[in-house]
Amino acid sequence: MMIENLFKIFGTKTKALEILYLLEDVKPVVRQGFYHNEIRKITDFCKEKGLYIEFSPYKIVLMDHGAYSNKGIKVDADDPREGMVFAYISKGKEKAKKANFHEANNNHINLGKALGYPECCCRFFKKHEPERSRLDSDYTVCTAENSGGSEFPFYTNILKRSMDITLLNHFPCSFNCENSIKLAKNHLDIIKKHDPEMADYFSERLKGKFNIEERLFEFI
Repeated sequence: MMIENLFKIFGTKTKALEILYLLEDVKPVVRQGFYHNEIRKITDFCKEKGLYIEFSPYKIVLMDHGAYSNKGIKVDADDPREGMVFAYISKGKEKAKKANFHEANNNHINLGKALGYPECCCRFFKKHEPERSRLDSDYTVCTAENSGGSEFPFYTNILKRSMDITLLNHFPCSFNCENSIKLAKNHLDIIKKHDPEMADYFSERLKGKFNIEERLFEFI
């Protein structure tokens, strides 16, 4: 019921689960994008739950309009084009403020750490950001290139994000990243606590064989 209620407010399972991780004290800060007409229900929710929320002083105009688009351009908050503002939500006011500050200053490592991502993955993101930001801002290929072997734990499978199925909210530095595996296991435990059927569904759907750049990856 908790996940279902969060889904009604935040719009996707991925966003709803990320908020759940925050409420369960696994995630220090949540960063999500919202359009103007969505902000009221988000702020009402935060007020009800005693959460602090900070908004970016700019907005992002998406280059394509899929629910899981990664590519966008930063514009002033008063730009007439429709865009998403980032909300930084936390149980601690300073944590939300710092995450907002780090992103506004393009400090990718400190932002990632503020959001609870493994430092190795934050450094991985920073390394590839100059190139990927010019392309599609999708780091999956970089993760694949940094992953040795052919079999990987399903916990780090981020290939079904567009289907709203993932246990991670960041791009792991590799599909074998121990820190990401540990984080994903914690997330799965929380899902299982609130919705055992969803936990089983995620576990099964994240397993299987996937082709990335003509290379076969099997998640088990």
